[in-house]
Amino acid sequence: MNPPTHEVPPLHLPGRSWWLLAASALLFAITLTVGLLAKLYGSPGPDLAWDEGMVPGRTTAQTGASLALDALFSPAGNVIIVLLGCLVLMFAFRRPLTALAFGSLVSVGWLSSETGKLLVTRLRPPAAATHALIVEAGNDSFPSGHTAFAASLAWALVLVLARTRTQRTITALGGAVLAAAVGLSRLYLGVHYPSDVIGSLLISTAGILLWLPLWNNLIEPRLRRAALIRELAGTERSRQP
Repeated sequence: MNPPTHEVPPLHLPGRSWWLLAASALLFAITLTVGLLAKLYGSPGPDLAWDEGMVPGRTTAQTGASLALDALFSPAGNVIIVLLGCLVLMFAFRRPLTALAFGSLVSVGWLSSETGKLLVTRLRPPAAATHALIVEAGNDSFPSGHTAFAASLAWALVLVLARTRTQRTITALGGAVLAAAVGLSRLYLGVHYPSDVIGSLLISTAGILLWLPLWNNLIEPRLRRAALIRELAGTERSRQP
C-alpha cells in the first residue's frame, strides 16, 4: 500500500456546504432582478448622474490610470492573467491542484457576469452624456465584466492562495481596493452605470458560491487521485524506491 504522505494533500478550501447552492441561486436571482428593473426603467438610467458627476473632475493622471485598468482587465488581459497565474502555480511551485482551483474560481466568477450580460441586455450609458473616453457600445452594460473579473481575482487570492488569517485579512483588503478601483474606473470612463458595477460584485460572488461546494465535494477529490496531478506535484517520483 502506498503511504498516504505521497498523496497530493487537500487544499481545504472553505465552502463545502451544499446550502451554498441555494445562497448562490438567491444571489443570482437578486442580481438579475436588479438588472432587469434597471433595463425596464430605460436608458439613460436613474444612476447616470454618478457618471456625469465625474466628468468635470477628470485629470490626466486619473485618465491614464483608468485606461490602464481598462487594458489590464480587458477580456484578453483577463485570459493572460489567469493563464500566467496557473502556469506559475503549476510548474514553478509544483502545485497543480492549487493552479486548477485558482483558475477555475476566477473563471467561474468572471463568466457569471457574461451570463448576466446575455440575460439582461442593458444598453450602455449614452456616450454623449458621459463624455465616454473609450468606445463601448451595445446592450452588454449589466453587469461590468471588468469589475467582475477583479472581484473574482480577489476572491481567488483570498480563498485559494492566502493560508493564514493574517494573509486572508491583508489579501481581502487589497482585493477590495482593487475591485473598487476597477469599478470606479468604469464609471470614470463613462461606459457603465453604478448599478452595473454593483451587479458585477453580486453575480461574481454568486458564481463562486456555486462553484465552491462543487469543487470541494466532487471535483477536487477526483483530481487528487489523478495520476497526472500526482506527477505534476512530484508525488509519483517520490514513491519510487
